[in-house]
Order: sequence, then structure tokens, then C-alpha cells
Amino acid sequence: MEHARLTVTLRPGHGTLARLAATLNHHHVLDLAYTTSSPASATAVVRVPRSDAPRAQHKLRRLVDVIDVSLDPASAGTAELPNLPPTRHPATGTARL
Repeated sequence: MEHARLTVTLRPGHGTLARLAATLNHHHVLDLAYTTSSPASATAVVRVPRSDAPRAQHKLRRLVDVIDVSLDPASAGTAELPNLPPTRHPATGTARL
């Protein structure tokens, strides 16, 4: 599946991650990574199917916490996410990003 990566720069605060998740609720999100580098800045990297990318980008730009959203087309094979440890699926124990 062809996908696109959206890099979102945000002002972190109470409920920021919840608003981000609610905004993306109706899109097929393949990966979501959220990191806070300082009290004034956070970054979210979202991987969605290429067909959903323009609509997801438009919706993310409307969030009050968002400073910038950039759309970076990525290859279908790998997602370039921030340096985060892989998580494990609770039922199968398989690693995922």
C-alpha cells in the first residue's frame, strides 16, 4: 500500500494528543508517533495511505495546537519514524512501530 508521512509540529498541552487522535479518527492511520522535545514543542509523525493524506493534512492544520504540517511522500515499504522503541502487540507479542 502506498503511504504518505505527515510531520506535525504542535504546542503540547493538556489534551493535545487526544485532540490529535480524535482528528485522525476517521482516517486509516498506519502509524502514529508523538514526541515532546521541550515544554514548548512537540512533534507527531503520522503515516496514512496516500489517498487519505491531503484530507488528513487539511484536518490537522485546523487544530488549534498545530504550528505546521508537512506532507512527505514515503515508500510503501518502510516508515521513517522518530527514534522510538518498537511496541509489542499484547495478544501476539509481535513487534510493531
